Parts: sequence; C-alpha cells; structure tokens
Amino acid sequence: PENHPDQAVILGNLGNRLSDRYHRTGNLQDLDSAIVRTEEALEATPEDYPDRATWLNNLGEHLNCRYRRTGILQGLEASLASHFASWEVLTAPMLIRLRAALRAAKMLVFYPSVKNLPRACFLLHNAMHLLPLVTVRSLGREDQQHILGQLTGLASLAASVSLEVGEPPLEALRLQELGRSVTNGQLLDYRSDISDLMGHHPKLAEEFGSLRQELDSPFAIPSEKSSDMSVKQHLEAQQSAIRRRKKVVKDLDDILLKIRQKPGFENFLRPASEAFFLSAAHEGPIVVLNVTELRSDAIIITRTEVKSIPLQNLSHDSLVKYCGTSTSDNKAMREVLEWLWKGAVQPVLLKLGFYPQEVNPLPRIWWIGVGLMVKAPIHAAAKFKKGRVHMTTHQYCVPSYTSTMRALQFSRSRKLHFQQNSSLLLVTMPTTPGASSLTGVTEEANGIKESLRHYSTVQILERPCAGRVLQVLPHCSIAHFACHGLSLMNPADSHLLLLKEPIPHDPHTEEVGKLRVKDIAALKLPQARLAYLSACSTAESTSSSLVDEVTHIVSSFHIAGFSHVIGTLWPSNDQACQKMAVDFYSMLSKTDDVALSYRTAIMGLMKEKPLQPLYWAPFIHFGA
Repeated sequence: PENHPDQAVILGNLGNRLSDRYHRTGNLQDLDSAIVRTEEALEATPEDYPDRATWLNNLGEHLNCRYRRTGILQGLEASLASHFASWEVLTAPMLIRLRAALRAAKMLVFYPSVKNLPRACFLLHNAMHLLPLVTVRSLGREDQQHILGQLTGLASLAASVSLEVGEPPLEALRLQELGRSVTNGQLLDYRSDISDLMGHHPKLAEEFGSLRQELDSPFAIPSEKSSDMSVKQHLEAQQSAIRRRKKVVKDLDDILLKIRQKPGFENFLRPASEAFFLSAAHEGPIVVLNVTELRSDAIIITRTEVKSIPLQNLSHDSLVKYCGTSTSDNKAMREVLEWLWKGAVQPVLLKLGFYPQEVNPLPRIWWIGVGLMVKAPIHAAAKFKKGRVHMTTHQYCVPSYTSTMRALQFSRSRKLHFQQNSSLLLVTMPTTPGASSLTGVTEEANGIKESLRHYSTVQILERPCAGRVLQVLPHCSIAHFACHGLSLMNPADSHLLLLKEPIPHDPHTEEVGKLRVKDIAALKLPQARLAYLSACSTAESTSSSLVDEVTHIVSSFHIAGFSHVIGTLWPSNDQACQKMAVDFYSMLSKTDDVALSYRTAIMGLMKEKPLQPLYWAPFIHFGA
C-alpha cells in the first residue's frame, strides 16, 4: 500500500526480478515492467535516502538494456542521467556510488552518441579519489572480493582516459596506483599509514575508522513487520537516520581535513607524490602495462621522470586472445611470448636504452601488469629463431613483478640481506592424498640443504599439517615449499596442499590440509626475507573479475612480509622445479642476490630446453 515503509524496497526488488526474467526470456515487456517498478521505487523513496542510489543504479542498467535492444537514443541518455544521479547521492555507501561512476564513465567513453571524454575524466578522477575511503578490512576476504570485483577495470579505464585527454603520465599513474590491489593495500595502510596515525593521534585514528566504517555500512531502517513502530514513528526514524548519514558524510570530510593538517600526515590517503614514484625506481625502472578497449600504454617510471609510450601492437582484443585462456602447448606459448615481445617488452626496453649483455650486474626492471596483463608472462617475452631463443627479456635485464609501487616500497623497507644465522624452513610433500606424487621433492630438498649448509638453522617439515606451518613461519627467514598448489576462482581460497590435523580416533587416515591465501596474508612475519614456492600456479590470477586485486598465493606471502617471493604462473614440470630450485640456491649462496640468482637459474633452464617455454617460463620473481 501507499506510504508503507517497505514499499520502495518491495518495488525495487520486484524490478530486479523482472529484469532477471527478461535476461532469461528476452521478453521486452518484462524489461519495460522492470523500468516502471524501479521508477515507482524511486518515487516512494525520500530525497537523500541512501537507497535512492541503488534504485537509480538499477534504473540506469534497465534503461541501458532497453537502449541496446531498441536503439532508441532517449533511453541511453536517461540511463546515463540515472547513473550520474546515483553517483551524486552523497549519503549512499561508497561502493554503490563508485559502481554508478564506473558505469557512467564507460558510457561516456564507449558509446558514440553520448561520448564525452573530458566529462568521463572528471568523473573518474573524483571516483578514484573516493576509492581509498572504501573500507573492506572489517569484512571477510570473500566479501571483500565480492565488493571489489564490481569495480574491476575502474583504475585502468581512469588511466587510459587520463592519457587520452592529454593529461601527464604522472596523473594516469596516480589513478592507476589508487585502484590497484585495494584489499592488500588496506592491509599495508593499517601496517603503515593507519598505524602511524594511531601511534601519533589515536583519537583521530579511532574517529576516522569509526566514521569510515559507518558510511560504508548498509543503510537500514526497521521495517513495520520487524518492529512495533507505527508508520509515523517509522518515518521519524527514517528522517533521523538520514540526518545522521548526512552528518557522517560531513564529519568524515572534517576529520580528513584535521588529519591532513597534522605534521607528517599532509598526504594521508591521498594519491602518491611524484617524489614517491621516482624514489620507488631508484634501483631500476618500473613499468605499468595498461591495456583497455580505449588504448594501450606503458607508463615508465625512472629515477628522474614518469613517461608513457603508446603500445600500438598490443590491443585489448589481442590480449583477450593470447591471455584470456591458458595453454598447455609449447607452440602456442611461443606465440604468446613473441606477441608480448613485439607488442610490449621490446618497445619498453628500446625506450629505456637497454641492450642485451652478458656481464653482471644487469639492470633491474619491475613489471606491473594491469587487468588481464596480470596473466601475461611478461618476464619471459621472447623472439625465437632457428631453434633457439633469439631475444628475451632476461638477456637485457633482471625482470621482477610487484602489485603496486606501495607494495614494492614495503618489501624494500625490510632487511633484504641474509645473515649467517638466518633460519631456513623446508616444507616438503613428496606424497599428497588425492594428488600425484612429487618424485623430485626429496632430491630438491637435499640439494637446497647442501647449497645452504652454512645456515645455522635448517628446519625440515615433511608432510606437515597446515596449522603447524602457520606456527613456524613467523620464526624463519627463508621458507621453501615443495608441494602442490591450487589456484581457484575464489582467490582467497587458493592454497598450498599440505595435510590436515590427524583425527584423534583415526590417526592413520590422512586428509589434505590447505594453507590458504587468506590465512597467509593475515600473518605478520618480522623475520621473513624469502619465500620460494616450488608448486604449481602460485602466481596465477584465475578470476577475471578480480585481476585488479592481484590476489594469489605469491602475493599473500609478499603482503605477509616476505621481501622476495619466487612462484609460478602455471603448472610447472617436476624436473624443472627441482633443477630451478637447486641452481637458484647454489647461486644465492655465492651472491646473496635473490633476483640475480633467479635470473641465473632461469637462463639455465632456457638453455636446456629453449623451444619449450612451458618448461622454463612459469617461474617468476615477485618483490624487492
């Protein structure tokens, strides 16, 4: 009935169900009814009520569907207006507003009838500056991923539009950095910015956290069915809640202003400065590869400048073709590596003035792949000729990866050099319930022990339970895992396969135990230096909707505190894993240089089987 407290919610939900039915049946009448019901939900929703943003967002999607079906321009214009109106509901949860901004921006960029790049750029700038205020830390890892999966592509589109309208590469870089790896970034915030604020100004930190949490929480008023309120009392409670929401918006702005007035906190949760980016490149250039349907670019950060070059031979369509699916064929992988060499890596190396050389030290380079580029084996890009590797990244430099420059600086802030009393943890799983045996694991472990025999502490855990490993990890400098790994569509559940705790009444029955991403990332590891994951697919980003989050087993070890992590992009050959590990540690014992040792071991594998990149190309170095 009219004026019923739940009227708008019921109408809005009905609109969604009608839209769902349209997508199943294609019946345009269902879509028209969905639009009418959603418009009625808006009419029943007071101004400034946070739910208006949701109904406007839904209405924009319904109208866009009808435009794509009918081609009537007025529907497209109305859809765009609805998304903008949703973005402008300041009392709404920030996720809803950001989702509306992304949808509106895509229309302004990709729909010729309403194309307006300057307007899209302005909108995306505002949206990206709001993103750091979205708090996901209090949520479970799966809930975090669900929320951020709805914003995939926001940062890369913002960077592309920024470059397209002629803004300096520094601006595009700032936008890109703001939107990358939000989940892990907020962990770093709480281990740096937020913890610093808590240490110096605890009251401000507590107030900021409380306000941010409240604004990000769903807006709820007790319904008539769930309370003893009269309609009048319900409306009064509704108005009171709206006033509170407006006050929270204002108070959050005020508290940010107060924080940024404190010495040392002038850039609190603001985009990084140019000086920060240049300092991050003091050990070697950092290259962000940003590919969207609008354009493809490499943003290059050196000690002295931030610049960009267009990548004319690297289209979004080709990226989907070569990296949208995995391959188990060496010929197909050679095509991928040659495409990467021509389209991305060679133009960057030429711009940097790098050339192939045999002498050490080779220059370092850090790659940041954006979107589907996180799936690309950039480090192994190569040109093949006459049965050999004619040119490859490893001949020009020592390639590494990082998720963000913030994460790179975090890893460098920790001690990088290994000492005589460093502790080594060796975790081996020669057999695993329900999985194939790893016949080379024992020999791999023996080779590592021999190479690092000068270390005072070597702890070997053969076929341990996951809980035992979590207990031991905080006490080691080097952790080496020789086991199976599994990369899942839900990245938080990707894991290394160990054993479960034995059942007391049945101690002889063994079950697989999971050392999961979310458990590893939650650790704080003060002594951590190097994690070597001699397992399959530990750096694989399986979920296309979460590529911006760079969440996989390797990144979880990195965020937990390991300055260096060695991992794999796809299932690796057991023989290659064994040789790679032994050669790596042999070199490490002589040089104390993780990246160089990694590169040396890779070159050894490449020399052995040059035309089989599936053998030598999966191994990556992540971190400092």
